[in-house]
Amino acid sequence: MRLARLLSLIVAVLSVGLLLAPTAVGRPPFRLPSQIVDAAHALSGQDMNHVTQAIDKLYADRHVRLWVVYVDTFGQEPEPWAQATLRASSLGSNDALLAVATEDRAYAFLAGSAAANASVVNSLRRNAIEPALHDGNWADAAIVAADGLRARAPSGGSFNWVGLLIALGVIGVALAGLIWWARRRRRQRRQADLDAAQQADATDPAVLAKMSPETLEDLSKSILVEVDNAVRTSDNELALAVGEFGDRDTAPFTAAVQNAKAAMAQAFSVRQRLDDAVPETPQQRRELLTQVVLEAARADKELEDRRTAFHQLRDLVINAPTRLEALTQQTVVLTARIEPAQQTLNGLHGQFTEAALASVAGNVDGARERLTFADQNITAARGLVSKPADSQAALVNAIRAGESALGQAQRLLDSVDSAATDIAHAISALPAAITDIQNGIRAAEAVPPGAHYAELTAARTAAVQAVSNAQASGAADPLSAFTQLTAADSQLDKLLATISEETAALDRLRQSFGQALLAAQSRVRGVSDFIDTRRGSVGSEARTRLAEAQRRLEAAQAAQATDLPAAIEQANAADALAAQAQNLADNDVRAARQAYAGAGSSTAGDIGGIIIGGILSGMIRGGGSSGGSHGGGWSSTSFGGSGGGFSGGGGRF
Repeated sequence: MRLARLLSLIVAVLSVGLLLAPTAVGRPPFRLPSQIVDAAHALSGQDMNHVTQAIDKLYADRHVRLWVVYVDTFGQEPEPWAQATLRASSLGSNDALLAVATEDRAYAFLAGSAAANASVVNSLRRNAIEPALHDGNWADAAIVAADGLRARAPSGGSFNWVGLLIALGVIGVALAGLIWWARRRRRQRRQADLDAAQQADATDPAVLAKMSPETLEDLSKSILVEVDNAVRTSDNELALAVGEFGDRDTAPFTAAVQNAKAAMAQAFSVRQRLDDAVPETPQQRRELLTQVVLEAARADKELEDRRTAFHQLRDLVINAPTRLEALTQQTVVLTARIEPAQQTLNGLHGQFTEAALASVAGNVDGARERLTFADQNITAARGLVSKPADSQAALVNAIRAGESALGQAQRLLDSVDSAATDIAHAISALPAAITDIQNGIRAAEAVPPGAHYAELTAARTAAVQAVSNAQASGAADPLSAFTQLTAADSQLDKLLATISEETAALDRLRQSFGQALLAAQSRVRGVSDFIDTRRGSVGSEARTRLAEAQRRLEAAQAAQATDLPAAIEQANAADALAAQAQNLADNDVRAARQAYAGAGSSTAGDIGGIIIGGILSGMIRGGGSSGGSHGGGWSSTSFGGSGGGFSGGGGRF
């Protein structure tokens, strides 16, 4: 009995060996284990990556799977070989197959009805795939096939574009005048709405809620300008009143101006949010516009409520004689400062260049002109004090003109004094600033090429130029040199800080990728060895998961130089897929051993797992064939039969 079993086993082994032995006429059709099978070694590692990326993008964009297989020879006509392979691989209407025999210089390209229609398939085959194969560009043939399927989805028929263009032209001409008229009407209506909104109570949210978004937009812009002008004018008037009446009597007005300034600062801040690059929803934009208008209106009301009291305090007509006396004294004081300011300016001109003093070069002459103008108005005001009431408007204007001129003269003379102080500070601070920026330049030179490198190079060049200018002209124009150094140093320090932070984050990502890659490689290698030593018993599901894990692993290695987060994701996916493959392979091996044990020999089971497991595993799964669907039936339109609407063809190249 044992001898009979052994003889049966030997006969079975020999039969399987004869069946599976490769023939001299070509490789028979087979079930594709993955979307890219390079049995002819036609692709380099880089080619494999490019083809993988192309078929992945095709699936991501259209959910169409392109299967590519390279063999040395078909041993038969290309189309029947390809049809048998796609049936063995259980491909469906969303699949396409490109089969290439490199030694035969033959190919076939078949596509399911959902992947592409016949005209697209034949066009790709004749105009893209076959020329690439003719030139021996094996990878390009697969890439243009994937790109062509991705860009040229099936269409239901032709379309009369000429008629459409004519119709659109007629409609365009008819609409041109209507659009112009509508825009003109819209502008007029929008201006009318704004005029009405400017007369409404802008401090009442209920009133603002009834306005359209466009009206709110226009009102927010106009009220900001008007109220800001009012705040500036009030601030200048307040400064004069404080000098005249003192802090105590002007405290309420000072508080009003400060409150108005705060409200306007808030309004401008909200307006900046509306004007930046970050979009808001329509509701958010309406809320922000309402806030701008309310804040500006609140500032305006704060000032308006104090208007009458302020004017009573600054009644220039009543206080004119006293005020004119104060202005005369201020004129004397400022006139006494003219000559010292001129001496200071002359001294600065002797030490520094014209460029260094450009902002104050004309200040003394300007102060003289304003003092002359102030004296003229003071003299005119004295002559109007005793005039009748109908001359009081001219009196007020003369006093205010004198006040304004004296204020400007004082600021011009103060600028001359402060220029000397600022230049002295720049002279003392220049050596330390040069040392600091040189340290930054050395740090920038040590940064290797990478992100922000172009910006860093430009900033380093600007810093070097600033140092060179400061060393060459710092003595003649220290303020400009110091300003240029400060700006260049600030930009360089900002970029160095950004690069430092990004480098630390990149190091952490690289460490994470290394760990994920090592784990995935170890698991994939282990599962591959497990399947290899038990290949007779392991079915297609485990092998498919392993093939996908290997593809993800290659994708992770390809992406590590350009996109570390994506590379980590691919490595983790490879690890998870390999774990699934291991579980499926374990189940297959256990099932095979149980079948061998049922045949009466555990030893035969182990041998069968290596040699004839494919036959027994077919029995275990139901015998004979896989029993799967062929995806609606594949066929070439060149040989008749609907076969589910698949199209394609093949030939020599």
